[in-house]
Amino acid sequence: MKPKKILKIILGVIIFLTLPSLLFFGFLYLKYNEPLPEGIMGSEADVLATRMLDALNHDAYEATDHIEFTFKNRHHYKWNKAENSCEVYWKHYKVDLDLNNYGDSKVFIGETEYEGEDKAKLIKKAWDYFNNDTFWLVAPYKVFDSGVERRLVKTEEGKDALLVTYTSGGSTPGDSYLWHFDDTGKPISYQMWTSILPIDGLEASWSDWIATESGAQLPTFHKLLVLGLEMGEVKGTIELKSFPDAKEELLDVLSKSNYALMERKELDSLDSPLRINNKLRLVSFKEQEPINLHYEKWKRNNDSIEIWRIDFKDSFGISYAQKKLDKLCISKTPERTMFQKSFRGYKMSSKSIFLFRHKFFSEASRERNRNVIDFIKKDFTCW
Repeated sequence: MKPKKILKIILGVIIFLTLPSLLFFGFLYLKYNEPLPEGIMGSEADVLATRMLDALNHDAYEATDHIEFTFKNRHHYKWNKAENSCEVYWKHYKVDLDLNNYGDSKVFIGETEYEGEDKAKLIKKAWDYFNNDTFWLVAPYKVFDSGVERRLVKTEEGKDALLVTYTSGGSTPGDSYLWHFDDTGKPISYQMWTSILPIDGLEASWSDWIATESGAQLPTFHKLLVLGLEMGEVKGTIELKSFPDAKEELLDVLSKSNYALMERKELDSLDSPLRINNKLRLVSFKEQEPINLHYEKWKRNNDSIEIWRIDFKDSFGISYAQKKLDKLCISKTPERTMFQKSFRGYKMSSKSIFLFRHKFFSEASRERNRNVIDFIKKDFTCW
């Protein structure tokens, strides 16, 4: 066979194989490619983002310690949110990814730790996998991350959409996503303007949600054109902790200091024990509402100690509540200021939260109560 004929055959095969793909890509490009929409930054965009987080029960996600899922049946993750680390599995590799100190990550081939020349490359690959794959799982919860810009966009149908741009962080900073919502503010899809996709504005579904054991809502599946992105069996859990039961010690200290129980109430709502002079409602525990509320007031002359006990049905609920209180106490919000003005500290037991505050008549009485104050500082989380 002549060389010219062979060349024609090869060229024909190439055209036969590539032309349909090129035509298909051209069709998709003309049909779906859109310019990045313009939006307005400011409070209205933030309100829309907050509405989305409320619809997804963001507090439950924040309280979640562990997340486990498998992306497209290829990459498996055991993510310890509480310790900011993740075990990443693919093929015969495992990387213990330290999300705080990238260089401290460990690589395993099979069961054997690997220290060879490709260690850094494997850690980088696990890092990129983690950034991409977890984004498909928890992207809605990242809208207030550092370096994120939020804009309100009006769609052609007159609906509010949220344009989110990541100016830093992750593996591909500069990417933008336009979130679309249902009537409750819950995400149903987003459009993507990313460096990795050749077509701008492609839309992927965010509609297959489940409520995990921790109460966090996470997706199990996405549809992108004709492709399906499976997240596998998605799990979200809270690490159960043991707490001491030690209220009796405080009562013993009060009795020895000549305090007398003056008032005791059983209450049926958070408003009753925790709204003092209409100043403060402590916090809403949403998924893990308390089952019992108890109030005691102890007095000695003009000095008083007040104790609130909030009971939950199990240690799961109390662990959830502790995270809420811990977060409240470190946040820079008006709620924190009001909380710390109203109460002096809190303590956890196996199924209860104890809150207290004291009122001392004078500096002299404060000194007389030194043993009570020292015990409370030792036994309670105080400020």
